[in-house]
Amino acid sequence: MQLIVNIKNESIADKIIWLLKSFQDKGVEIKTTKDLAQEKETFSDEYIAQNWRRIGMNTHSADFDDNEIKYDAYAKFTHDKYSS
Repeated sequence: MQLIVNIKNESIADKIIWLLKSFQDKGVEIKTTKDLAQEKETFSDEYIAQNWRRIGMNTHSADFDDNEIKYDAYAKFTHDKYSS
């Protein structure tokens, strides 16, 4: 069973979370909106397996010039190597 509670007063929310945490050893799992937002950002293995093509095609790597990145890295490397 899932229960979603919207609490507008922060001090009351802290007290309710404290009360719910006392039931964690009995199997109660507490998730805040921050936890839910982080879960949405991280991809599960199932999600990746089902949507791998869309995820791969939505990258912007085609917009980068690989040679330019390599030249910049080499320039930084040689500068650091010979300037010390």
